[in-house]
Amino acid sequence: MIPESRDNQLSQLLRTSIEQLDITDEEYRLAVSRYEAVGESLAGYWEQDPASGLIYPQGSMRLGTVTRNIHHNDDIDIDLVTRRDLDRASITQAELKADTGHGLDLFIKTSPEGQPSKDEGKRCWTLHYPGFHVDVLPALPDGRLSATGIIITDTQVRNWLPSDPVGFADWFHGTMRADWTEVRKSTDIEAVPDWAVKTMLQRAVQALKRHRDIYFTDDLEQRPASIIITTLAARAYRGGGSLYEVLRDVTSAMPALVEDQGGVYVVANPVQPAENFADRWKHHPRRANRFFEWAEQAHSDFAGLGTSRGTDTVLERIAKALGDRPAERAERAAGAGLLEARRAGNLGMAAATGALVAAGGRQVRPHSFHGDDFARP
Repeated sequence: MIPESRDNQLSQLLRTSIEQLDITDEEYRLAVSRYEAVGESLAGYWEQDPASGLIYPQGSMRLGTVTRNIHHNDDIDIDLVTRRDLDRASITQAELKADTGHGLDLFIKTSPEGQPSKDEGKRCWTLHYPGFHVDVLPALPDGRLSATGIIITDTQVRNWLPSDPVGFADWFHGTMRADWTEVRKSTDIEAVPDWAVKTMLQRAVQALKRHRDIYFTDDLEQRPASIIITTLAARAYRGGGSLYEVLRDVTSAMPALVEDQGGVYVVANPVQPAENFADRWKHHPRRANRFFEWAEQAHSDFAGLGTSRGTDTVLERIAKALGDRPAERAERAAGAGLLEARRAGNLGMAAATGALVAAGGRQVRPHSFHGDDFARP
């Protein structure tokens, strides 16, 4: 166990680094305006249909774990569900998807802001904007397990696939409810909206997603899906502890939470067990191997922060795990006294406490984030 003062300093450096991964206020508002425009257009398209439709966000936008991209081919990803209130016996997967695609074509013809183009994936339609893409997933209601359950289209399978993104989001938020409530109490409700509040778990997921993107820089196709990382991190999260401890403990526990069911790896949706987030590993076994390799490296990198001596070494490890810019942000936030000591080569570690100190034993002042504790996505 590392001394509490040093653990707090490590966590502060980590938190400040991870805050750099947030998208900006402007990007967030633009993302919201993009999906609202799509939703309003589709709602209008189905307005005269008795079955109507329900359009809502899913994925990282709903979970509060959006992470700034690092690779030039990566866009900000917005995921929408378009649920038609139809019985599954009344329409085929192909018909539902084609109808949704037609509605999107009509939207594009209105020349919306951003001038999106459209292409088709095996489960969804994708609208491409500069710097953004919106995945639109056609779905029908499936209330067998919950009121929020849905069945979705997939061109590569015969049967409808079960899912429940709303139930998943409720479960995810439930794992951190106490943490979120505590953070919310310490923020200005008028100045900081709910979507801008970030808990320890959300920050940990952002860090893991960024570490993944760096680790797979030369092998992007093998990257584990964000939903797999998010699910395993939330299952491993026990609440409490510092950000350093959460990252260390979560990365240690994640591999064992992947189930092996007769040679098939399963990462089940906790609210819809029939949905396996790792289903593609069955046909791409290398992805499973690469996931376990990455998880081991992530644990080594984050746990290794606790054995680092000297802030320079800590910042170098953060740069390796999260990138140069997050590490630079943490360095700036550490304060002028620390920066000056670093430049002069006089930064050390107090032998007894492990606290960061400048030459002569003067303890470096506590980090101050000047009101920036709670990042704005």
